[in-house]
Amino acid sequence: MRLRFAPVVASVATVVLSAGLVLSASPAVAAGSDPKPIPGGFVPFPGAPFIHVFAPGPEELGLMGQDVEPNTITDFNGFSALTYIVGTATDSDGNSYNMSTDMRVFSGTYVSEDGSVQHGTFGFI
Repeated sequence: MRLRFAPVVASVATVVLSAGLVLSASPAVAAGSDPKPIPGGFVPFPGAPFIHVFAPGPEELGLMGQDVEPNTITDFNGFSALTYIVGTATDSDGNSYNMSTDMRVFSGTYVSEDGSVQHGTFGFI
C-alpha cells in the first residue's frame, strides 16, 4: 500500500503547489496575529488533546455529517480544500494498520487573535 500512498500525496502536493499556494503563513505576519480557531471540536482519541477541527462527510463513513464546517479558522474569507486518504499501512516489522488521514489547505483573509486583518495560506496533513 505504500506504493499507492506516495502517488496520492504527490498528486495532492502537485495540485496545491501548481495553484500557487504555500503551506505556511507569510513570514511577514506579526506575532500575535495567529488566526482564531473555530469554536468547538473534539478529542480524536482517549488521552489526545482537544482540537478545533471537524470532519465533514457522510456519517455512515464515520465522519460528522454533510453540514460540518471544514475550516479551522474563525472570521475567514477565502479558499478551503480538504481531502481524506484512507487505506492500510505496513510498518517495518510487517504489521498492518488501518489508516485514515485528512489534508487541508486554506488561503485567504482572516481576523487574527489581536483583531488585525491578515492574509495567509495555511495547510496541515
